[in-house]
Amino acid sequence: MTIEPQENITEVSESSNSQDTAIVANSNTKKSKFPLILGAIALLVGGTVIVRSLWGSQQTTEEVPENIEQARLTVKTVPVNLEPIQAWAYGDGTVSAITKKHLTFQAEGTIDYIKKVNGRELREGDRINKGELLARVDRRKYDAEIVVATAGKTEAQNQVRSAIADFRKAEESLTQAQTDLQKAQTDLDFAQADLTRYRALALAGAIEQRQVDVKETEYKNAQAIVKASEAGVRYAQAQVVAAQTEVETAEAGVNSANAKLNQSNFDSEDTELIAPFDGIVSRLNINEGEYWSPQIVNVTGDYQGIIERLPIIVIDPNRFEVNVDLPAFSGGKIKPGQRALIVLDNDRSLANSGRITGQDLIELASAKGTVFSVSPSVSPGERSIRVTVRIREGAANLQDGEQVSVWIATAEKNKATVAPFNSFVFRDRQPYVFVVNEQEGIVEQRAIKQGIEGLAKREIIEGVKPGEKLVTEGKNRLVNGAPVEIIP
Repeated sequence: MTIEPQENITEVSESSNSQDTAIVANSNTKKSKFPLILGAIALLVGGTVIVRSLWGSQQTTEEVPENIEQARLTVKTVPVNLEPIQAWAYGDGTVSAITKKHLTFQAEGTIDYIKKVNGRELREGDRINKGELLARVDRRKYDAEIVVATAGKTEAQNQVRSAIADFRKAEESLTQAQTDLQKAQTDLDFAQADLTRYRALALAGAIEQRQVDVKETEYKNAQAIVKASEAGVRYAQAQVVAAQTEVETAEAGVNSANAKLNQSNFDSEDTELIAPFDGIVSRLNINEGEYWSPQIVNVTGDYQGIIERLPIIVIDPNRFEVNVDLPAFSGGKIKPGQRALIVLDNDRSLANSGRITGQDLIELASAKGTVFSVSPSVSPGERSIRVTVRIREGAANLQDGEQVSVWIATAEKNKATVAPFNSFVFRDRQPYVFVVNEQEGIVEQRAIKQGIEGLAKREIIEGVKPGEKLVTEGKNRLVNGAPVEIIP
């Protein structure tokens, strides 16, 4: 009885051991299968990746043509045009009236007259006519001097007339003396001949010596008369010379009187400001009742200060010129006769914006002209040259002294092949453009030769033709033959 239970225990124990052994064996079996499963999974995943890769590669290879067809670069273009173009030189200038007169009193005194216009005193901007009296300084002192000078002239003229009368009397006396001398000489010749004849008769005994003595006395008397007549001629000649001197002195007195009178008239004219031509009053710096002295205008002052002190400045508003200083390197490009455009100050920013063409600039200009002169000298300080432009059109839009912009066309063509600046590409200093071949859908990179450079466009002398399309946007990504698509 005691042994049976032990056997049972043994069986149970063996059974338990066998179960444990089975569990362990089973567990070991599971452990040995796990790496195989992982390996199988890895093989499966790897195969899948390889298959997909091969399939994707094949698919990509098959889709390349389609992708290349779609990978066109988008660009914007402009057509090459045939139109006018100009190269411009630019500078700031000052408008000046060609005909301008600074009127000032040379005499001092109180201003007692200023021209009246419709019952009021003269103003700046008023039109005036040549010869009109514009203003006057009190001239009573100068009028008195004119009266005195006129009287002096009259007295001198009277002296001239008196001297001329004396001169004529002296000439008459000289003529009489010359006549007397001629008669005395004739009488002397006759007496000499008579004496010679009587001496011959006396030697022949035909007459007495007493008769010869009488003839000798007559001959001597005739000689004395000739000498006296010669003295009378010399005296008359001296009288004529003296009278001539008196005439000359009197005439000099007249000239002196005339000079004094003219000076008095000039001094009187210095009290008046007369309009020198038809025009307008540009400056008026005086008022009636003010005292004027020439010292008011200080010639050593600056020009603007002088202008502000001059009594009146008159200009012709129909004729203007513009003086402009341009950089010295522009000197060789500027020549008389070239076209010039004048842009007012309020339009200057637009003209300099770089967004307008030559035609836009022409339409923007308020006045037009031509180059009148080009200075051959360079300003040492600013390294500039002075250019003068004469206005031919639009003078009514300008004002004397106004600051303006001057654009001078240094080169022009009425018909040129042109394209905007953003059409050009520079590589190794060589200009290129990209021309779109619309039939093939590609661009051609072409080297071109440039011509005139305008405000927004350049002339192309060689390389393209009018009507061809040039790339303006997107060109930095392009190479020769690149496929492109034009977008608006």
